[in-house]
Amino acid sequence: MNTKKQRIARACTVVMLIGTSIGISTQKISATEAGPNGVNVGFDFSWDDAANPAGHSASFLETDGITANNCSGGTMSAATKTCNFVFDYRVNGTAQASASHAAPWITWKNPTSYVDGKPTQSGCSSPATKSGNLGQAPLTLFDCFSSGSFGQVFRPTVNGPLNQFRMSMTCLTPRNVAPYELYALLYELNPEGTTLTGTTPLGATIVNLSKCPTTTSWNKRTFSANDFAMIPMSFNNPTVTAGKFYGVYLTGAGMPGTLPPGASAAMIAAKAASTTTTAAPVTTTTTPWSSFKGNVSASPATPSNPSTLGFTVLERTYINLSAVRFMSPAQSKKYYLNSLTPNVCLGAGRNLVFLRTGRCTARLQLRANGRLVSTVTTRVTSGTAVNSDTIVPIQPATVTYFKSGTALSTTESKRTINELASTARTSDAVLVMGHTGNVQSENSNLLPLSQKRALAVRSLLRDRGVGTTIAIWSYGATLPVSKEKTKKAQDLNRRVEIVIIP
Repeated sequence: MNTKKQRIARACTVVMLIGTSIGISTQKISATEAGPNGVNVGFDFSWDDAANPAGHSASFLETDGITANNCSGGTMSAATKTCNFVFDYRVNGTAQASASHAAPWITWKNPTSYVDGKPTQSGCSSPATKSGNLGQAPLTLFDCFSSGSFGQVFRPTVNGPLNQFRMSMTCLTPRNVAPYELYALLYELNPEGTTLTGTTPLGATIVNLSKCPTTTSWNKRTFSANDFAMIPMSFNNPTVTAGKFYGVYLTGAGMPGTLPPGASAAMIAAKAASTTTTAAPVTTTTTPWSSFKGNVSASPATPSNPSTLGFTVLERTYINLSAVRFMSPAQSKKYYLNSLTPNVCLGAGRNLVFLRTGRCTARLQLRANGRLVSTVTTRVTSGTAVNSDTIVPIQPATVTYFKSGTALSTTESKRTINELASTARTSDAVLVMGHTGNVQSENSNLLPLSQKRALAVRSLLRDRGVGTTIAIWSYGATLPVSKEKTKKAQDLNRRVEIVIIP
């Protein structure tokens, strides 16, 4: 193993910050010592250069917080093949390079002594049977070789939003220890992959470790693949460019060295975004008509923060043709989402469904009396959605057509509904949206007619055994397919759109 790789093994700095719920501090401690309150995070690794993807590298930042010291031992290129963390990612929905486990597993031994702040033959330097002191896994945030901060350098092959980035992790959280916070920062690097560029990260997030396999002690544990899970990091879909180098660095308060540029402010903003929402100062009672027209009756109220009630905290951006699991199935029996921007998003059971690009704003309300709980908002952008724990991609709407001035679907549309029913029966929810033409024959009753058409489709689905939630919305003539006045054009407007949420 070359000198640079030995340095990576001994000094993989995670720009990972573990903080407590008290807040972000600037205290500096050595990552080679025990973690705060005994916490730790382990990262799976691949030392198999030949099997690893070209143009990607494990990396740590030097003490200046800017210089990237890569496992490659020097500058990066599209052909560089070197050691990597276990990771994968997607750009615009397209799977990019990934690295798989390739290392002997260590047997952990709780450190009992330190030399210059470093554990002696303990922690992540504990050798497993028949393994040496280098080239092992996992590398750990604390009680390891580190004296700085580490992460993963990657080089996408397509342009578009970075809508998935994951690393393989395992977690240590002793009993009665307060929750800790792990931050991930995304930076662009220079063309050689050796220096961070810009004064702020392209994205920052608190890493959700709720799915990280967690134990209260690692002592005498020989790690295995079962101890790890791929943990996603959401950066709100920043755009990345094919052929450029980027780095995801895990960072935060309590880590040694200098924080990367703009990290402190970005971490504070990421924490605020994960715990706050926009709340409206009114409570509403919504009738079918007021929901169509956006009219509400208001009275003073004190809305709640949905995050304190266990609802999903919305990210700042989402991709159109996707849905976020905003609440649990049990919560959806008590609450519903009333969209204030139905051209962009609509509620359907426990889901907030993103139909078009633009600003999405929705009210979370009680089913019993319509009382406002909170108002949530996000922006919907174009791209390709990627499935995750809380996000599901959806297919474009299936369209059925109706005879002029009636809620009678065409014969062909009934066949379409018959074919769609089998998929709808196993779905999480169905969204049915009614529309009308915009000519004289339908002008006098646009909203009620579009509602009748949506209700007719819902009845047809129910008759075919669809028992899942079916949410309806009536647009009237506000979203025509065609503005031409010919019969052929208007027939395209007399429609119901059906969206299946898996």
